[in-house]
Amino acid sequence: MARDHGVIGSAAPAAARQSGRVPWLLIAAPTAVLLLFFALPNALLLSASFVKSEAQQLTNELTLENYQFLFTRPLYIWAFIRTFIVGTAVGAIDVLLGFPLAYFLVRTRSRWKGLLIALALAPLLASVVVRTYGWYILLNRYGVANDLLVSLGLLDERIAFMPSTGAIIVGLAHALLPYTVLTIMGSLQGINPNLEAAAMSLGASRTRTFFHVVLPLSFPGIAGGFILAFSIAISAYATPAILGGPATQVMATAIYGFMTQLLDWSIGAALAVILVVCAVTLAYAAARLGARQAAL
Repeated sequence: MARDHGVIGSAAPAAARQSGRVPWLLIAAPTAVLLLFFALPNALLLSASFVKSEAQQLTNELTLENYQFLFTRPLYIWAFIRTFIVGTAVGAIDVLLGFPLAYFLVRTRSRWKGLLIALALAPLLASVVVRTYGWYILLNRYGVANDLLVSLGLLDERIAFMPSTGAIIVGLAHALLPYTVLTIMGSLQGINPNLEAAAMSLGASRTRTFFHVVLPLSFPGIAGGFILAFSIAISAYATPAILGGPATQVMATAIYGFMTQLLDWSIGAALAVILVVCAVTLAYAAARLGARQAAL
C-alpha cells in the first residue's frame, strides 16, 4: 500500500506539470504566426521609417526627416484628416444602419429568419472590388444615379458624385455593414428577452425599455462594430482608389504611391507607421470606453 501511495504521489505532480504545458502548447502556433507575420514586419517597417532613402535604396543614416516631410505637406495632412473622417463616418453609418437590422434579425420569430440573416450577410459573398465597381457604375457622371435624377427632373445637368470623399464613405459603409451587423447580433443574442418583458411589466414603455435596458446592455457590441468598421475603413485601399482616385487621397493610397510608384520606401514606411499607431491607439481608447460603459 505504501508503494502504491508513493507511485500515486509521484504521478500527481507529473500530471499537473503536463496539464500546465497544454495551454502553452495551444498558443505556441498562433503566437509564432503573429510574431512572424505581424510583429516582425511591423518592426521592420518601424526601422525603415527612421532611415533615409536615396536612389530608391534604404541607407543606414538615421533621420526624422521622413516624419517631418509628412507633417509639413498639406497634401498628406489632408490625407490624414480625410482618412479619419472616412473611418469615423463609416463606423457611425454602419452602427446606425446595422443596429436596427441586427435587432430585427435577433428578435424576429419568422420562419424565414435563417434566409433573412443570409440575405443580410450576402454582400460578403462578393469581392470588395466587385461591390466597389457596382457603386462606380451607379455614381459616375453617366451612371444610374444621374440617369434616374435627370429623368425625374431633379437635376438639369449631370453631376459628378465621384471621385469624392462621400463616394468613398458610401462604398465602404456598404462593404463593411455585414461585419457590424454580425458584431451587434452577437451582443444582442446575449441579452435575455425576459429583461425587456420584466421592464415593461413594471410600467416602462417600449421606448424607455429600449433606451434603458437594451441599448446599455448592447453597448459593447455597438462599440465593437464601430471599432471593426473604423479599423478596416481607415486601412482600405481598393475602394478609395476606385471611388476617390488620385485627387482624393487617403493614407492607404498614399502609402501605395510611395511604395510602388515613387519607390520612396522610407516615407512610405513612416506613413504606414503613423496609420498603424493612430488606428491602434483609437481602437484601444474605444475598446476601453466600451468596457467602462459595459461595467456601468
